[in-house]
Amino acid sequence: MIVKTGLLIVSNPKHIGKVLATIKTHVNNTLYIQLLSALQEPFGSFQPNIYTSSPKFSKTINGIYSQVKIDYQIYQFNLNKFKVAYFCEELDVRVLLSGLKYNNLTSINTQRPVDLVIFDKPHQKEDIDAFIKKKINNITSKCGILTIDSGEFEPESVNNESLKIYKHTVLGGTFDRLHIAHKLLLTEAALRTNSKITVGVTDDKMLEGKLLSELVEPLQKRIEVVKDFLMDINGELETNVVPISDPMGPTKNDNTMELLIVSEETMKGGKKVNEVRLSNKLKPLDVFCVKLIDEPHPSKNEETKISSSTSRMRILGTLLKPVENKMIYPKGPYVIGLTGGIASGKSGVSNYLQTLGAMTINCDLLAHSLYKPGELCYQKLIETFGKSILTETGEINRKILGGIVFSNKSELNKLNSILWPAIKAEVIKKIQTSNSQVVVVEAAVLLAAGWTDCCDEIWTTIVPKDEAIKRLQSRNNLSVDEAKSRLDAQMSNRDYVKASHVVFCTLWEVEYTRQQVDKAWGLLMGRMDSAKLREKL
Repeated sequence: MIVKTGLLIVSNPKHIGKVLATIKTHVNNTLYIQLLSALQEPFGSFQPNIYTSSPKFSKTINGIYSQVKIDYQIYQFNLNKFKVAYFCEELDVRVLLSGLKYNNLTSINTQRPVDLVIFDKPHQKEDIDAFIKKKINNITSKCGILTIDSGEFEPESVNNESLKIYKHTVLGGTFDRLHIAHKLLLTEAALRTNSKITVGVTDDKMLEGKLLSELVEPLQKRIEVVKDFLMDINGELETNVVPISDPMGPTKNDNTMELLIVSEETMKGGKKVNEVRLSNKLKPLDVFCVKLIDEPHPSKNEETKISSSTSRMRILGTLLKPVENKMIYPKGPYVIGLTGGIASGKSGVSNYLQTLGAMTINCDLLAHSLYKPGELCYQKLIETFGKSILTETGEINRKILGGIVFSNKSELNKLNSILWPAIKAEVIKKIQTSNSQVVVVEAAVLLAAGWTDCCDEIWTTIVPKDEAIKRLQSRNNLSVDEAKSRLDAQMSNRDYVKASHVVFCTLWEVEYTRQQVDKAWGLLMGRMDSAKLREKL
């Protein structure tokens, strides 16, 4: 049985990794974790809650999230040296805090209805039935029960960190694709707060300079996800999640704030916050630093700590949004529109796709062929831009033509009105006469020209603007200003990404780009096989 939402009742938190491998075969969406010792009279006789203050649970919860991320056997053998293999990367794991903080809490509340209750220790059936009926408020009518023995009980050690509780705690961040590091920061804030949490979420202005910022989720979505998580793990707290457009956020003028939660990487930012508060004649905040979990198996291009940038790198080459089953060419090939800005690496990706079995159509080369004497576009270009665009031999001088159109939008529009319809007509001819299973149409102007109606999926290559400028200078022997003007005349990376199903970034070595393309190609073959199976059914 595979369900959306599970609730794990943990009696042996140090050995939670032993049960996760089994759980991930039963639960595919959300896994709530409730420490059994935090509930009143759990199953009669059991280890009581030895913690007198909620911050003392910090070490236990950090250990739980660490085991969620790291293979249990390796975790037990040598946590500091070997960190490989995800256990529940696909699961949204949430450790519930209400029972840990409020001694009068008698039942478990979750925002999502529970489909499966899991115990890490065998219990009598009548005790389990009574527990579920009395202590779990939100279960589905067909809620199942699963018992997985986590082995011999190992007692928890007491956390010796600061046990002070605050009325108002604050923290900030991008909170893109909420992951375990975010959950630890938010959890530490909730453990140390008895009244209010304020969370600042960076807006688009603050994303500049972040790796793969084009792939960061929309601001409102990030805000809602943070709210949802905090309400789920500790709904009794007042939660204030706000957009921020500068690193100080609301800390620079809110005198009710008492504690600032930071990570090891943002400690300097925490010091700066207090400098600004002092300059504004506000009391400095106490600062609590959260030690983040190491990334279990980072590649050489990824960060060693769990991070959103690594998450964004790992979705390169994956399907970012559903594909409409438009059946553009029912008896023909599946068409991929490959686009992206100038010098973003389209040709490299296209050439590699050709080695994987795709037929490729380079629209730049098509356009160049349409410039040739005798072609329809040749005469139209001379009529529009004059004979000054010709070489001594009567051919179109693309450099002179480029100098005219890339510095004047009106002139560029004239060129496009001549070329784009002609290129599209040639592309459609080549697609319809192709014997290949997959055709890749490579075109920088694919989106702007409105050629998406020729394609089943849109794939995009991106690089940061400064990298594109360097490549243009080197490849086309352009000045910085000339390179910038060409980039400014096209769509932004963010607009390319919004219109795309799959995104690649060619910033790193060729092998890493090919890994992204291999991933995309494998997933594409899977989608095509599934579509064929549906047709047969």
